[in-house]
Amino acid sequence: MKWLLRFALFSCLLTAPLAFGAGQEYRIKFATVAPEGSAWVKAMNELDAELRARTGGRLGFLIYAGGIAGDELDVLKKIRIGQLHCAAFSGVGLGAVLPAVRVLDLPMLFGDAADVDRVRGGLTPRFTQDFSREGFQFIAWAEIGPVHLFSKTPVRSVADLKRAKVWAWSGDPIAKETFKALGTHPIPLPITDVGTALNTGMIDTVYAPPLGALALQWQTSLRFMSALPLAYANAAVLLSNVFFERLPADLTRELQAVFPPAMERLTVQLRRQVEQTTTALQNSGVEIVPAPTGEALLPFEAIHRQVAQTLEDDLYPAELLEEVYRLLGREPAAAQ
Repeated sequence: MKWLLRFALFSCLLTAPLAFGAGQEYRIKFATVAPEGSAWVKAMNELDAELRARTGGRLGFLIYAGGIAGDELDVLKKIRIGQLHCAAFSGVGLGAVLPAVRVLDLPMLFGDAADVDRVRGGLTPRFTQDFSREGFQFIAWAEIGPVHLFSKTPVRSVADLKRAKVWAWSGDPIAKETFKALGTHPIPLPITDVGTALNTGMIDTVYAPPLGALALQWQTSLRFMSALPLAYANAAVLLSNVFFERLPADLTRELQAVFPPAMERLTVQLRRQVEQTTTALQNSGVEIVPAPTGEALLPFEAIHRQVAQTLEDDLYPAELLEEVYRLLGREPAAAQ
């Protein structure tokens, strides 16, 4: 009943007009799969309050959190037909708009957050233009972070992973090819179905950043987390060009002035919380499985080259991958 009431409320809000009253108040209908109470949603509520204060209440957000608007692909469809205006997308949603951006989500690509910042900063002008051609304003990068395996039994080697029932986000070619390279056949599901699938035993292994796993409460079904990060998941906020072009010039300036700094603050906050989150997971009963070393590590390291070559020209051009390596200061062979 609670879910039905939330859905009914959401359906009513979707039909609300863009502008309200004579003061031309604009409300950006924003969706995220991040749950209520998460750092993400708290940051968006703070941003909403700041925008309303700066614009005298003329500009603010209607925030649909916790996947109430659907999976990222559902949200993208709603934006394209005007039911929603803006969303925080992970690689899956971003790639549905601009496949080339998924180059940033290749497994075993980044060494640390500094690598991520250097590459994203170098490619932002290019991606901003590309997203605009696809009908979206690129507002800001956002943080998801290093991705780890969470499982019901410990994953210490590729052989352990081959025996697992691994989840892959529906429509995610990076996850599909990564797990294929590791010798397993993942089970594709929307992220909103993962909790149920864990409870029913359909899957027993997922991939997520520690903060995401904790926020979504997946750790209640999973006892182990691998210390080895498979990838660094990226996210960004996109806004419909159609909505953006309806905003008065003074409101677009305010939006562009406050949104990127807010996401930068959130990124700093989330990066500081990684260690705290890992400790919280351990306190909840999750055991950290040490990263493989020596011969056991080699199959994991090898997946970068295999996945990068498989998806080249399908998701991104070779010259874009070469630019990523250049920004990282590595030769392609060394990066692979």
